[in-house]
Parts: sequence; structure tokens; C-alpha cells
Amino acid sequence: MAQHQHVTHPIVLRRLEVKEVVDLNPRMRRVTLTGHELAGFERDGLDLPALVSTGFDDHVKLVLAEGGDVESALPVQRAQSIDWPEAPHRRMRDYTPSRWDPVARELDLDFVRHGDGPAATWAEKAQVGDALHIAGPKASIVLPEGIDWVLLAGDETAIPSVVRFLAERPTESPVQVVLEVRHPDAVQELDLRERDTVRWSVIGEHAPSALSTAVTAVDWWPGSVYAWAAGEGRSLLPLRRWLARDRGVPKSHQNVTGYWTEQPTAVSTTEVSGPAPMDPHVLLSPVPWFASRAALSLGLLDAVADAPRPVGALADALGIPDQAIEGLVDYLVVIEVLLRDGEAVRLGPVGELVLDEDELRGEHDDGLEGRALAALAELGPAVGAGQSAYARHHGRSLWADLQDDRELFADQLGEARGFPFVVRGLPALASWQGARAVTVTGIGAPTLVATEGLEEVRFTVVEPPVPAAVLREQIASAEVRVEHGFEHSDLVVAALALRYRTDDEVRALLAQAAASADRLLVVEELTDPTVVPTDHEAEHLLLRLSGTGSPSRTPERIVALAGDSGWDLVRLTSLGWNFEAFELTRTGAERRRRAWPPRLARPAVSQDVQVPADGTLVLGPRARGWARSARSRRSRGTTGR
Repeated sequence: MAQHQHVTHPIVLRRLEVKEVVDLNPRMRRVTLTGHELAGFERDGLDLPALVSTGFDDHVKLVLAEGGDVESALPVQRAQSIDWPEAPHRRMRDYTPSRWDPVARELDLDFVRHGDGPAATWAEKAQVGDALHIAGPKASIVLPEGIDWVLLAGDETAIPSVVRFLAERPTESPVQVVLEVRHPDAVQELDLRERDTVRWSVIGEHAPSALSTAVTAVDWWPGSVYAWAAGEGRSLLPLRRWLARDRGVPKSHQNVTGYWTEQPTAVSTTEVSGPAPMDPHVLLSPVPWFASRAALSLGLLDAVADAPRPVGALADALGIPDQAIEGLVDYLVVIEVLLRDGEAVRLGPVGELVLDEDELRGEHDDGLEGRALAALAELGPAVGAGQSAYARHHGRSLWADLQDDRELFADQLGEARGFPFVVRGLPALASWQGARAVTVTGIGAPTLVATEGLEEVRFTVVEPPVPAAVLREQIASAEVRVEHGFEHSDLVVAALALRYRTDDEVRALLAQAAASADRLLVVEELTDPTVVPTDHEAEHLLLRLSGTGSPSRTPERIVALAGDSGWDLVRLTSLGWNFEAFELTRTGAERRRRAWPPRLARPAVSQDVQVPADGTLVLGPRARGWARSARSRRSRGTTGR
């Protein structure tokens, strides 16, 4: 099912100043920002573009710091994006500009005056001339065509987006607005038209949100709707289900976003010196996962999503024996997926979250993640033998499955998240200069060949037959050829092509590239070793280890694999968002001189290459170390990690 569409923008860090502070009402403060960096400007040798914000729910990231040391908390600017090195004192918050005037260079941010968080505290103290660093917006939403009416809903944090929508009108269709506020003072005038409606719902300061209930009570107009809602994340879960299940609104026509998450109230004042140790039974037990999955696949959680129901009634409705459902319900209550309400059961706090997890429904048993999960049973023996658990369990590699399974490969094209934000930086690299015939392989290929400004480049996308058929449907341009084998070209780009391959499969791919071109550009998303991964990120890396035998290849590892296939590293450039571009040339000085221009049109933007005054490329100390390490392993006949 189609997702809602976005247009991406280069992500730029900007230092702005407060121009004006105005209280719109006792609950909302508007801070107007200005500064020359809202237009195009130069920093550290980079020509950075003007701010672009075309969507009503765009957001910029405010960079703040505990203790006031903002400079050491700032991200690192790249050509098209930014990187976020570890900074424990950094505090970031996302805010939607309620107005953007590129001519006057004014950006309005509206702050709800309700607490003592880092952004709210900054806004309360803001004075004319104060500095504020922002990054973004990274993308703007594009409304689908053929909308008959629009539904906008949210709490106080959503008001700036609603205000901007009504001011800029991305569609002429009539609008129904539903807004929930905690105090009458938060109600404000909106720029409504004749057919628009607005409903303000005022609830108590500490009352639970009733936004979903208010939205489901609207007069549902006929025709195609675009539904947008924002507010506290967990309170929106019933609304998301209602739009999809009861109203049949496709994903392309809805955008329900949690702007913030309510923190649970502490119930104990007992001091704890550190995190409590995990119960080994919880750590080792797969029962919660399987029980939750069973409840979803049986329709049990959907059946109690709207209102509590007696267990007996559930058994009758679902066609399940009473005794069996009692046993399942008892366990789901223990893990708070369900809660008992007298003789009935209702969704618990965990159940609300479980309902949003499609992977648990069993709908993706044959998907890549399901297969990698199944292979975890072989993880120990596979790691011990230096193998892929996936291949050990399924009898063939992950890449072999992707080559043969149309739906499986198509699903992975959506995993190139982040790549659209950095792809514009590739044509500025030295290895691209003079390249007119470019061969591309990998799941990033559709994004790369659609990049603006590359109309003069003759692209050929190379994949095996089944993936090639999928890409022919994905790539809109008839000028882009999609082939099954490599041909001679000026440059080969492996755009996220390594992540699903074992080391041996990577060597085979890069060897094929070496037979068709003297220049190679490998773009991969790597893991920053200085940043401790979140639970979700660590789980993702473990599944990647299960799939390929390597959780996340280091730059040194990629250089070594390239060296095994006849390539030498010339430059490594950070593109932002942990994407790295490896520029390589065929082994041998004669080929390198033929393939590379003697001078660069612009200074190198990389810490790994030094550019002397004569413009020739010289490897920096880190890149020289990787190259020496790779050559040493090749001479010993090993390619160990």
C-alpha cells in the first residue's frame, strides 16, 4: 500500500538570532528568528543552500545543551546532511515553523507554555538577539491528488501546523479541524474559509487525552479524505486504528504522528544507585513474543481495542474454546498486554503498542526480518564458524533469496531511508568528475538515478533478472537502462549494495565492477562506533549479523574487501547520517593516472585525504592506515575482520 509522499531537502545546521518574542495568548509564545544563514551561505569550505520549508508539518530540530555549552553539542555539517557525534549534554527538540518568509528571512516558532523542558525553558527566557541553532527541515510532505476534504486534528503542540496549513492552503478542499487544549486560554482565532469547520475540545490540565474520541465523532464527509493528526503518541494509537480499520483511509492519505510522549509519573521515592538487573527468565523467555503474536493473529486485541469485553463473549466471537482463551488471556494480563476490568478484559498499556506492530501479526513470516529471526537459532554455531546464520539455517544466503523473490527485494527498496538526504552530495565527489556513463547497483539505485541535475549522465542500473524487473517498474525515466550484467562505463556506483551480501558475495560484486570500470564509488550506511546503540538499533545489528555474518562493516573492513577485488582506496568522505562514500580506483598506478583528473575543481571535504597545493590526491593518515592494513591481510592470504 502506498505511503504518503515527501520531497527531501539538504539538512543544514544554521545559527539564527531572535528578532521578536510575542505571546499569542497565555498558553502560546511565538519566537521570530532571523539571520543571514536562512539564505545560502558558506561554512568550512561548504556552499550551503538556503532554508527550504514547503510543508505545513515540516519540522526543524532545535539544538540545545544542558549547562549552556551549545558549541560542543552541535552536529558536524556535511555537504548534504549532518552527523551527530556523541554529546551526552545535548538536548534536541522538534518544532514546526508556523510561518516561513524567505523574502524577509523570518522563521516563526510557536512554543506551548506548559512546562520546564529544554525548549520551553529556552523560549521563556528568549530575548531579542539571543542565538539558536536549528537543523532542517529534512523533508516536506506532498499531499496526494484528488482530495475532496481534509481532516486536521491534534493537541496544543499541533496548533502551529494547523495554523500554517490554513494560512498556506496546500489544497483548496474544505477542512475539518479538531483541536484539544488543556485550558480555554489556548483557544485562538484560525483562518477559516466558508466550508471549513473547527471544534475546540477543552479538557482538564491533568485529564487523559480524549482527542481520538472527539475525532471519531466528526461528521464524516463523503469523498476522498486526507487525515492528519499530531499530539501525544500513545493517545493517537486508537485514532490511527480507527482511520485504517473503520474508515478505510489508505496510508497514502493519512499521517498520524506522535509529537511527544507523556512520561509516567513516578510511584516510588526509593533511591536506586543504578539500573535494576534484568530478570534472567525475562531475558531467556520467548513466551511474550509468541503470546502477543498469537493474540494479534487471532484478532483478540482488535476485538477489545474499542471497549472491554467479557472473555466468554470473546471466545464466542472469535470461535475459540473458552478454556483455551482463558489461558492465553491470563498470560497476556501478566505481561500487561491486557488488563482485567471485572469479568471483562481491555487493552493494557503494552497492548496499545503491540497493536501497531505489524511484524507480530504474522503478516511478514516470509519477509526478510522473519527469516532473519528464524535464523537466530543458528547464531551461536554460525558465529563460531565465521558463517552467516541465515545461510546455515535456510540453506542459501540472504542475497540469494533476494535475487529470486520479487516481493522480498521490493520490500527492501524502502529500507534506503536517509539515503535521499545525502545522495545529492555524490556528484560533487572527485571520482564523479568527467563521468558520463555511470553504472549503478544496489537498493539506492532508484534514488540516485532520479537525482536532479544529472540529466547529462547516461545511467545503467545492473541487477539480476528478478530485481531488475522490480527496478524497471520503480524507475520513472525511460532514459535509464536496466540490465542484468556489467558493461564498460566511466564509473560504477554501489549504492547500498553491500548490506545484504556476505563477504564472499561482496568480493564477487566488486570484482565484476573492476572488470567494467577503473573507478568505483561505494556508498554504505555505517554504524558510528562512538555512539552506544539504542535497543532497537542493537537488535537491528544483530539481525544483520544473522543475515550476512557481519553486523555492520567498518571502513577498514570495506577497504579490505575492495582490496581483495582489485581496488585501492583513494578517498573516504562522510556524507552525513552515517553514510560514507568510498572512492576507489583499480589497483595499479597507470590505471589510477588514467582514471583520475590531476587537479580537483574544489578542495576535498574529507578528513581522510590531504590535498596539497598542486591539487594531487594524497591519502590522509587514517586512510593510509586502512590501506596498509588491507594490503597486509592480502599478503598473508587472510581477510579476517
